[in-house]
Amino acid sequence: MLSYLKGTLISLGENSIVLEMGGIGLSITATSKTLENLSKKYLKLPAKIQLLTHLYIQENKWEIFGFLSKKERSAFLLLLNCRGIGTKAAINILNVLSPVRLKKVALGEESVMILQQVPGIGAKSADRVLVELKEKLPAMAGWEVEGEQKAKQRTMEYNHEDLVNALKNLGYRTGEIQAVVSQSSNLPPSLSEAIKRLLRALGKR
Repeated sequence: MLSYLKGTLISLGENSIVLEMGGIGLSITATSKTLENLSKKYLKLPAKIQLLTHLYIQENKWEIFGFLSKKERSAFLLLLNCRGIGTKAAINILNVLSPVRLKKVALGEESVMILQQVPGIGAKSADRVLVELKEKLPAMAGWEVEGEQKAKQRTMEYNHEDLVNALKNLGYRTGEIQAVVSQSSNLPPSLSEAIKRLLRALGKR
């Protein structure tokens, strides 16, 4: 695996850059966020840069992906480990959702419907990705915005599992619980208030 590359940034494209190293021009696919940050940081080209990378090899196809942040590269690799998600879909997802928001979707803090804004991701695909993300939550440790994790620990009285168990105890099925939790964002910090809101949502289904 290529951990990073140092070279001269020659050009910025719609979804890739050209990095020159030793007289060789490498085409590197990047997310819209990385491209945006590069364009802001390096107003004049060519420019010397260092880029975090991932080399993807499949049959006869070799492709290099570049990232400015470790968090974004980690999110890309995590998405590649989701069933049915290839490199194109992973990049498309990160073009719509930052790693922080991706984790919020997995936690049920943002609606799974946001994933349907990603080109090529329909309702069924979004639900499948959500299941995969929930299974990979431990790998998302540290993806919060700086200071957000401590603030959340101070204010939130519960986690996703607490919500599911509380609603199960009230007789609701796991499938309908997961659906309503994934579609509910900005829940109150109080467990009792969060349950009340989810019960209202379940009553409308």
